[in-house]
Amino acid sequence: VGHGPNRRSWLAVVEVQAKEEEGSMSSLRRNVFFSSKRLVARMLTTESSSLDSKQTLQGGPSNDLLISLSMNHNNDGRTQDELVSNLVRNQLIKSDRVQSAMRSTDRKYFVDENQGPLYEDKPRNIGCGATITSPHMHAIALEAMFEEDGEIEEGAKALDIGCGSGYVAVCMAKILENVGGSVYGIDHSRDLVKLSRTNTESCDNRLVSSGSIEFYQGDGFLGLPEHGPFHYIHVGAAVEELPRELVEQLAEGGRLVAPVGPLGGEQQLVRVTKKTQNQTVSEDLMSVVYSRMEKEIPMSNHEHKEGLQETIGAALLELQAKTDALREWQNNFKDRNGRKPAAKDMALDPEAKKLLERFKELKLQLKRSQAMLNKHNNSDDDQEKKML
Repeated sequence: VGHGPNRRSWLAVVEVQAKEEEGSMSSLRRNVFFSSKRLVARMLTTESSSLDSKQTLQGGPSNDLLISLSMNHNNDGRTQDELVSNLVRNQLIKSDRVQSAMRSTDRKYFVDENQGPLYEDKPRNIGCGATITSPHMHAIALEAMFEEDGEIEEGAKALDIGCGSGYVAVCMAKILENVGGSVYGIDHSRDLVKLSRTNTESCDNRLVSSGSIEFYQGDGFLGLPEHGPFHYIHVGAAVEELPRELVEQLAEGGRLVAPVGPLGGEQQLVRVTKKTQNQTVSEDLMSVVYSRMEKEIPMSNHEHKEGLQETIGAALLELQAKTDALREWQNNFKDRNGRKPAAKDMALDPEAKKLLERFKELKLQLKRSQAMLNKHNNSDDDQEKKML
C-alpha cells in the first residue's frame, strides 16, 4: 500500500477486529499487510490505482479500510485463469457469471507488460493520468452489480463511467451478451475512449462489430441519457456526492455501484438499487480510496470535428454491416417460408429485432453527428468570413 521514502519494503501484520453495529459478540479477524512505516504513524501514502501518486490520507485509515486494502494479498497469478482462481479461492469472486466473464477477459489486452507481471493483483498506469484498477476491485464491483441476480432481463443495458482501459465494460458485455444486452462506456478523455475501443477489439472484436459495446467521450457526471435507462451502472472513480442524473438513468430494479467520498479521504463503495421510480435504497459496501472522477475535457473546434468525423466513419461501416446482415436474414426467411418477411415477422424474431433496433440507432446517431459536424463547418465558414 505504498513505500517509505527510502524505498525499502517494511512488512507488518495487524490484527483487526471489527464488531457489528448492533454490538454482536462476533468479530472479524484479518491479517492486514502493508509496506510503509507511515501507516504505523496513521498516515497512509499510496501509489496504487486508486490514488494520485502523492495523495495521502490524513488522520489514518479506519479498520474497514485496512481490511479492504489487504484484499490483494495472495491473489497474483501466472495466467488469467490462475489469477481468477485465486480470486475465487479468496472469496472475492462468488458468482459463476462474474467468474466466467473475468476468465474470458484476459488482462493482457488491457495492461502494459513493461510495467510488471501481467497477472499481479495490482493497478497499472494506462496513460492520461489514469489507471486500470486492481483485479480484486473489478471483481468486487462486478459482484456488487450482478451477484443477487436470478434471471437478467432480456436486452438489459449497462453503463461504465470512467471506462479507462475498457476492462469492466468488456466484462459486463460478456455477462449481458446471452440476453442480447448492450454496454456503453464513457470517459472524459478522448484518448482513453480510443484506448478502450482498441483494447476491446484486441480482446474480443466481436463485441464491437456486433454493437454489443460502444464507447463515447463525454462528461461522466451526466451519464448517457439518450441510451438509458440502464439496468447496471458502474462508476470507476470517486464522486463526493452521487450525481442525480445517474440515479435518474437507472431502470427500475437497476443497480449503481460507485465510490463516494472526499478526494484524499476515506470513501465508501456504495450500491444504489432503484426499487421503484420513486424509491431507491443505498448501501455502504466497503471502505475504499479512489482518484476523483474528472469532468469532460474541453476540446477545440478542430478536435470536435475530427472526433465527429471518426464517429461518422465508424457508424457508416457498422451501418453497412447491419444492412448486409438484415438482407441476409430476409433472404433466409424467404427461402424458408416462400415469401418476403413482414414487419411483424421481424418483430417476432430476436435476431432480426436486435439488428433492426441497432440499424435505427445508427441512423439516428449518424443524423445527430452529421448535424453537429455541419454546425462546426458553418462556424468555421463564419470565422473565415470575419477574417476576410
